[in-house]
Amino acid sequence: MAFRKLYHGSAGFDQDGKLISASLPPLADYNSGHMLVVGDYDHILHDYLKRDFVLGVKVNSVKATGYPHVWNEQKAIPANTTAIDPQVGFGTAAAPSYRPTTLNDTYNRNNWQQAFCRAYATGIRYDFFTREMEREYGTFEDLTAKDYDDMFVDFTRKTCDDFWNGTTPLDSTSAFTYAGILSQITDVSAIAAGTKIADALRTKIASLAARLDYSNFPDVICMNPITYDLLCNEEATRNLYNRDIQAEIIPGVNVPGILTAAGKLPIVLTPFIKPVTDTNTNKTTHKIVCLNTSMIDRIWMFNDGPQVYEIANPETPLANDRLLTDKFVLDFSNYIVHGAQTGAHFILTKKVVPTA
Repeated sequence: MAFRKLYHGSAGFDQDGKLISASLPPLADYNSGHMLVVGDYDHILHDYLKRDFVLGVKVNSVKATGYPHVWNEQKAIPANTTAIDPQVGFGTAAAPSYRPTTLNDTYNRNNWQQAFCRAYATGIRYDFFTREMEREYGTFEDLTAKDYDDMFVDFTRKTCDDFWNGTTPLDSTSAFTYAGILSQITDVSAIAAGTKIADALRTKIASLAARLDYSNFPDVICMNPITYDLLCNEEATRNLYNRDIQAEIIPGVNVPGILTAAGKLPIVLTPFIKPVTDTNTNKTTHKIVCLNTSMIDRIWMFNDGPQVYEIANPETPLANDRLLTDKFVLDFSNYIVHGAQTGAHFILTKKVVPTA
């Protein structure tokens, strides 16, 4: 059998010089005089598909108050404290009074806001023959179990994408995806031309830390890996010593970090914050998303995570006359970004002009 290089794999030819195709039977035999040569195969299904989708573990898990979930927010504290004359207060020398004459009771409460949990579903089906073949004869890498795990990868990939990019309003009754994080954040500003990403981040966070009305600022910075590469390239141009900074995102897991007025903040890289290229100008806009995860709620109903249901089992043929195995995954949840007006969450955009 001869071989030739084909990208990162190999191509095989039979004794007649014909290319062995994947669509042909996996075992080929050759009659070589007194010997029958039977080919074997690699018993592992090589699968390099991406499976790393994280961040949801940092937000709050909150059971929904119902359908819809209802909550209240307060945006102000009445400013009534006044410096007064110690001897007469608000009154006069003849009639001292220390009781305020007017009081502001405006708390600017945004009450009875509503959000609906959204339902996401997927499933997998095994026929009787497939299950019995695997049980009796086995298969490489236990394929039915692997397909079951892959179902969750597909589920996670879709919900992670909608976690960031869903556009359905929280209280919509006619559309059913998540209210994405990017659509809920109202503080979006462009980084000035010539300003580095790291400088814009530090300046923005310092201005939030210096505010008197709110005490909130981000605890995590999220961006696309391509955007992070842009940040690193900008830092490499500084005429000073640069070193990598590591920060802990969850206990035991370190990611890149950046030093700010709010301390060392972790940088989470995700492919779901997607740079957008304008086809007319060929300019690419990158998003740097800063979140306070303690102010994001994942509201859920019935179960605090995706639940698997088996509604057909071949072990009970009277209730399953088709002898199929049907498993479904259901999840009822949504994400609420609280305190969007406080500076706890913001997005910086960086427009990159193509080089000549």
